[in-house]
Amino acid sequence: MNQAADIIDLLTKIQEKANLLRHGEDVTFDGVNLAEVHCIDQIGMIDYANVTKVASAMGMIRGTISKINKRLLNKGLIESYQVSENNKEIYYRLTKSGEQVYLQHRRCHETALKEKFSILNSYSEYEQAIILRFLSDINRFHDRKLMD
Repeated sequence: MNQAADIIDLLTKIQEKANLLRHGEDVTFDGVNLAEVHCIDQIGMIDYANVTKVASAMGMIRGTISKINKRLLNKGLIESYQVSENNKEIYYRLTKSGEQVYLQHRRCHETALKEKFSILNSYSEYEQAIILRFLSDINRFHDRKLMD
């Protein structure tokens, strides 16, 4: 990945984490809060998504993901299933409604990505390196705050 892509990735993470820190669960996306949308996003991207994989991908603890998944199950946005080889493990997949939220979220990110790239392209490689260092520092700060 080039520096511009790294900067965009960190900017997105910073924005999402800032929203979680500032608004908690009040931020909604079509009636689904931001944490739920991101959980839907991970379930949509991960093969055989389970609580452990989603928690790891989101940087959250399993108990939090279990609670979010319970809400998503109740809202009909995901469904649980098991595979015959492992009756112990519970996996999650998107329902049709969940897929709609997933696709809408993906489109939102694609639009934001294009907008941010147009801004970053006005900076030199040197300036982007400084921006990347700065945003990495902020991202680590938010990671520490979320772990508290």
